[in-house]
Amino acid sequence: MRNLIRTALCLGMMVTVMSCNLDFSPKSSLDGNSYWKSESDVASSVTSMYYSLSKAMSKGYYDWGELRGGNWTGNQPNGPDQYDIITDNIKSTNSAAKWTELYQTINRANLIITYGPDVSMMSSVKSGYLSESYAVRALAYFYIVRVWGDAPLFLEPVEEYSARNVFKERTSATKILGQIISDLEMAEMYAQPVSNGTFSRSRINIMSVYAIMADVYAWMHEYDKVIGVMDKVNSLIKSKSYWQLMTLSSGASQSTFSTQWRAIFSKFDRTQTFDKLNKERIFYISYDELENGTNGNTSYFCTGVAKAMPSDQLLSLYEPGDYRYAATYSSGSTKRLTLKFWPDNATFGSGGVVSDGDLILYRVSDLVLLHAEALAATGQLENAVAQLNRIRVRAGLPEYSALQFMTPEELISAVLKERTIELIGEGKYWFDLVRTGHAGDVGGIEDVNKYLFPISKTHLDENDKLTQNPGYGTE
Repeated sequence: MRNLIRTALCLGMMVTVMSCNLDFSPKSSLDGNSYWKSESDVASSVTSMYYSLSKAMSKGYYDWGELRGGNWTGNQPNGPDQYDIITDNIKSTNSAAKWTELYQTINRANLIITYGPDVSMMSSVKSGYLSESYAVRALAYFYIVRVWGDAPLFLEPVEEYSARNVFKERTSATKILGQIISDLEMAEMYAQPVSNGTFSRSRINIMSVYAIMADVYAWMHEYDKVIGVMDKVNSLIKSKSYWQLMTLSSGASQSTFSTQWRAIFSKFDRTQTFDKLNKERIFYISYDELENGTNGNTSYFCTGVAKAMPSDQLLSLYEPGDYRYAATYSSGSTKRLTLKFWPDNATFGSGGVVSDGDLILYRVSDLVLLHAEALAATGQLENAVAQLNRIRVRAGLPEYSALQFMTPEELISAVLKERTIELIGEGKYWFDLVRTGHAGDVGGIEDVNKYLFPISKTHLDENDKLTQNPGYGTE
């Protein structure tokens, strides 16, 4: 695997066009006549696609989905861009306004989708690669739609750099969402049966496809379809032993909870067998300091000069007896997010922990709570509460009764609170606020024009077909 990654990285460096707006591969290096000859060519390209996704997520995971909405206080000297995100003062010069690495990911997926079908290899292997590529393209566009709204849409690879090929106008978010669903349906069609020998949680599989699909349908408020996807998810969980919700026996201690909870997030030993990997995980991005670099989570949350510190708003959400509090935050008067993702006695800063842990994009608890939201939105309050209680009871909290909620909106607010606590630091919070209509009253951002990020000044300067999002200038 290490050699394959190195091959993909060399390939990526060899074919990169130096454009700050969209980063594509020139035809001379990757066209069908000179490169796409063997299964190893496709495999290297798939690895390169995941590499690009990992680079996009190394900061975007937090900047785009986590920091906005009042849960964090910033540190301007050590994280000026993050400080401006936290304080809702995002300018077009902010590094988070760039979409370059997401489009790198999309172009590499487009190359595989275009050339992969003609490469000779086992049909099942080829289908698996195509499933991954369609799903990764869908995921990259899903981030783009949620962060910037309308955006250029590329469904074929850009293989020759020219203004005509690279610089496009923005396509409506509605049309892109339709394409995302189409891609996910293709990914589902091509997905191969999961087995012990082929399974990897850091690669897209059928459960990953369903997780992204449920998330997209929830964003679109097509909650009946979320429930339909969750029927497939639950059927897969019942028929396979590969995924399960972390559960605790009655009367379990804080220590027992903390051990199991933190095992979800700890970096896995790659030598472990399949069955020893944590089954709460659905899809994660793996980092290695010597290969695809680090993800920045230590500098964001853990050091003495962390870019983001928990706000009073966030800490006040925890009820007495919630096991997740002590399993997430450092002890003492200064709270940091140092326990959820890192091992005991970890030190941060010079000579300390390297930020090359895994970033979990989807896990079972996330889907359980999305299911609860969908059930509440469709008026199935008792079923929604039952799903919500699966997460609460595990955390040592008393069950809710459906009688406590007078309306679906009240129950959705309770689900949102639970998602905030359960998924803190996992890049979900801001998207949850926007999706559920609480970016204003809970998140404190009342200007709907500011729900999207600005488009980078670099992109606007390079491509005169782009227009800035309302509410932002070109500082």
